[in-house]
Amino acid sequence: MEPKLAVGLDAGGTSTRAVLIDETGAVLGTGASGPANPVGGDRDIAMSNMALAVRRALGGIDPSAIAAVCAGCAGALSMTEEVRTVAAELKRRFVVDCDVELVSDAVVAFAAGSSAPDGTVVVAGTGAVAFSIRGREPYRRSDGYGWLFGDAGSGFWMGREAVRATLRHIDGNGPGGRLVEAIIAAVSPESQRSGALVAKAMADPPARLARLAALVCESADAGDAVAKSIVARAVGNLAESVAFVVERDQPIVMAGSLLTRPTPVASLLQERFRLVYPKAGISKATDPAVGAAWLAARAFQPDPEARTRLHRQLAWR
Repeated sequence: MEPKLAVGLDAGGTSTRAVLIDETGAVLGTGASGPANPVGGDRDIAMSNMALAVRRALGGIDPSAIAAVCAGCAGALSMTEEVRTVAAELKRRFVVDCDVELVSDAVVAFAAGSSAPDGTVVVAGTGAVAFSIRGREPYRRSDGYGWLFGDAGSGFWMGREAVRATLRHIDGNGPGGRLVEAIIAAVSPESQRSGALVAKAMADPPARLARLAALVCESADAGDAVAKSIVARAVGNLAESVAFVVERDQPIVMAGSLLTRPTPVASLLQERFRLVYPKAGISKATDPAVGAAWLAARAFQPDPEARTRLHRQLAWR
């Protein structure tokens, strides 16, 4: 008898990743494609990118062999009545016989780091948000309001703060140093006037400021005082978001590029969590698509212990 197959997707505003696994937890294929936010962008393009990622993960495997699909999707919480329509359209585009389970990207991020039904997930990449999770569903939310209204502690936020610090220095109102020099070189190397820096920074979409977060992290690691201050404030903002929604003594999962890569934000936030929530296990969602695949594969494993073993195998693969 052929093993049952499951597909998990992590579909976000930057990229999409799909993972194909069997019921034993073996990863049989992966696929990637472009951005896929059916709410914040073009829905047809989003669905096309999700379908492309699935095709690439399957390779030559017949889609009809897939027994379960779970897609973690940016913007899923905003779709309310549309969820069934979108899920049905994805089923058609994936050419699978099974239904497609459509959940929030926060749910698959939490599942990537923990097999528990309840806990907390904090995401910090281009944007930032924290959710409490109950019964593997989002329960309470803090931030995630986008660059104009929130995302405190995100990559965008850090990039914006770095530019603000650079502008203050240029106008004689703040210190310089490694970070300031790096921002000028990255944004406006031909002119060190504040007006030129503002014009250059505003010529791109606001979210592009997130690219500067890497310069903040590098400068902080090198001891730059301005960068260290921005990192400390980012950590404070993320910790505050978690404090509003935390499921105390339940697992806390850290997700997003700022928190799953070796950044000073990740190390300081993890240190704070261990101090403030000593009974909560702290983990990282290194691959949300794997979390989605595990959520899909739960249909094959009615036994809770078997589900936990499957999760452990996928998490440590």
